[in-house]
Amino acid sequence: MIVQRLGGCKWQYRDTREKEWHDAEVPGTLFLDMIKEGRIKKPFYRFQDREFQELAKNDYEYELCFKVQEDVLFREKQILVFEGIDTIADIYLNGVKVARTQNMHRTYRFPVKGILKEGENLLHITLYSPVRYIEEQHRKHPLPEFNTASPHGFSQIRKTHSSFGWDAEPNVPDLGIWRDVYIEAYDKAGIGHIYTRQRHEEGRVFLKTEVLSDTVCDEADVRIILYSPQGTELSRKQIRFRESLAETWMEIENPEIWWPNGYGEQPLYEICIRMQCRDEWEEKHFFVGLRTIEVRREEDSFGETFAFYVNGIPVFAKGASYTPPDKFLTACRGQRHRELIRLCKEANYNCIRIWGGAVYPDDELYDLCDRNGILIWQDLMFACALYPSDDAFLADIREEVKDNVIRLRNHACLALWCGNNENEWFHDYEHQAEGLTQELRMKNLQQYEVHLAEVVRKYDPDRLFWPSSPSSGGGYDDPNGYAKGDVHCWYVWYLPAKPYTFYRDCTGRFISEFGLESFQNFKTLRSYLEPEDMSPNSEVMDHMQHCSDNYCNMGNGKIMNYIFQEVQAPRTFQEYIFASQYAQAEGIKYGTCHFRSMKPRCMGALYWQIVDCFPGTSWSGIDYEYRLKVLHYYARRFFRQAILCVKEDRFESRRMEIFVVNDSPRGFTAKLAWALKDSAGNTVKSWEKIIQAEGSSSAVFQEIDWSKEIEEEERKKYYLELFLYSRDGEILCEDTYLFVKPKHFQFLHPQFMVDVQEEKEKYVLNIQTSCFTKCIKMDMENNDCEFSDNCFDLSPGRTKRVEVEKRSLRRQISMEELKKQLFFENVNDIGKNIM
Repeated sequence: MIVQRLGGCKWQYRDTREKEWHDAEVPGTLFLDMIKEGRIKKPFYRFQDREFQELAKNDYEYELCFKVQEDVLFREKQILVFEGIDTIADIYLNGVKVARTQNMHRTYRFPVKGILKEGENLLHITLYSPVRYIEEQHRKHPLPEFNTASPHGFSQIRKTHSSFGWDAEPNVPDLGIWRDVYIEAYDKAGIGHIYTRQRHEEGRVFLKTEVLSDTVCDEADVRIILYSPQGTELSRKQIRFRESLAETWMEIENPEIWWPNGYGEQPLYEICIRMQCRDEWEEKHFFVGLRTIEVRREEDSFGETFAFYVNGIPVFAKGASYTPPDKFLTACRGQRHRELIRLCKEANYNCIRIWGGAVYPDDELYDLCDRNGILIWQDLMFACALYPSDDAFLADIREEVKDNVIRLRNHACLALWCGNNENEWFHDYEHQAEGLTQELRMKNLQQYEVHLAEVVRKYDPDRLFWPSSPSSGGGYDDPNGYAKGDVHCWYVWYLPAKPYTFYRDCTGRFISEFGLESFQNFKTLRSYLEPEDMSPNSEVMDHMQHCSDNYCNMGNGKIMNYIFQEVQAPRTFQEYIFASQYAQAEGIKYGTCHFRSMKPRCMGALYWQIVDCFPGTSWSGIDYEYRLKVLHYYARRFFRQAILCVKEDRFESRRMEIFVVNDSPRGFTAKLAWALKDSAGNTVKSWEKIIQAEGSSSAVFQEIDWSKEIEEEERKKYYLELFLYSRDGEILCEDTYLFVKPKHFQFLHPQFMVDVQEEKEKYVLNIQTSCFTKCIKMDMENNDCEFSDNCFDLSPGRTKRVEVEKRSLRRQISMEELKKQLFFENVNDIGKNIM
């Protein structure tokens, strides 16, 4: 097969009302081209993103003049391929209309034999306004809607829903040719798609590879070559097509098994497919991880389990929801994705959920998850809406799902397919919306539980298809119930915005969504705001908060609510930012520790969300500029394989249970130590005991009642410090517990002593404090780095070692400059006038 790439060539674009053409990048997006050219300045500065909505009301043209390779013209089949075009487009080649596209999630293949010619060829594409399109569709046949954060009609176009805005994103409905475009040419046959399936036995794996050709080609030879993770050739098979299918089994002895992060390594075997038909040949490479994966749903005393098992081992899913890390999709590629998955792995994630309101990510994200052991819960791209149910729409989305299932199904990381985000829950019999009829409810179920389920099961029969998230299994059977299936726990934050301690009442089997908002980091906001905007209730901060009209109170007001539940009223904008991040992190930690302590009743905790796509306010743990919030540093600790969890009595904070949660399948012996201390850090009492933690377990190892030893008023001056030590004295995990909210605790003002040492590849900070200090957050005034640990509690008499890898510095600096740049925030000082 011959492939002539058309991406990277001299494309041009223009507004259809204009005469002047401008340089375009393909693959790329319209708005990115405008930004690069300077036609859009500071896209997220203050109110500037409003410009995108106006620009998206227009139609645009893209053009490419190109010469066809000589060997392309002489081939019997010539196919023009668009791997992604966004969205409503007419495609013309040499003046001939090739097609109209209406789905950015699909790969389109158009035969162009007889249209291509020698010499100059002209590819012309008209992209029509997605804004006008959804307005027209909504006028023609409106559908009931629950998501008020997006404009009417957003569900009637197969485009990234959140491009029109969401409760976590601005309205930036971009356009463009966002994935590769090229010409394929061949005479007899090309490789259509490949599917690998596995059968595991003791000490060996049987790997079945199916190769499908797009035409009948009995005379073609197919060679399948298998390489070990080290690159050694293990097996070579030569087979022939029977009609359009060729398949074979290969046996792998003593296989190297793929594991999720925290459970083992991620070896990947390479498979090379070489197909030859007469003088033509084609070659494709891909990687597979040898593992079994299933979702076990078995009856128990609480209802029905919902748990990932990888290679027969139960895996508590730890992670968060993925949304694209940039509003401009092509800007997500490369470094942003690599850094994102690295940060997830270092925070002990073993799972992410690809949310159904955005886009099926590029192959590179799945490759990164394969190599880093991050399981993927994959939503199909449907969210918070009803959809058209006519035959043309159903045929289109069936092709969309087929394209993406075939593209992604060979990845080791892919754990399950899920039909949608919240569509069963929002349209069940507990919710009412104008125009929501029984007929529409039934069509909603049929879309996922019949039409799309059939496609997934046909093209990837070895994985679970789950009808919706949340769901108890479909059919509007208690969609967000606690007895079985998965749960979205939004009673904290959303209606009725309960305190985060309500997470204790959530006893679901798998918590696939829960979250709290916080502000972006101060240095990030500083790039997009003016000094007069630096207030949590300024007009610009309100504008950058998109959770404002989604059947809830103003989002920033909710942040204030959670701040004031936790700490003293902040004095400055920067303190408000820190306080919001602290409240968010404490809430998600509280929920996560509770969910983990319930194992095996609960077997998943995926918070909302990993990262932001713009520099505004949201639920993320990593902000738009990839500065880590307090939450992400907390996640590094509360997602460890072994954690301590203190659960207070519901009515008396001085009575508690100490849990040890162990996600590893291997048990361990450890020393559990705890001490009662006063606010100065003086030890009042201390205890320790040797414990035996079983593999994959959660158990109470100590019950304590302080009510007789600590008077009601004394709760404000005592805290509990806990450690879990390994046999050789290494700290496996640690935590502190306050008997009152921090705003009522009698904190002292801390003095910090920092000794900085330079080693070859890093700086080492040895930190001490003069009194017990809650959530010490380190940062630099005019630089950025990643600290090996941050946002931690510290008692006097201890030295906290923190490392800064020099490569993590955004700007290289000397040790002396690091000392000058370093500053501290902490909960003790919030709201206090410290001189």
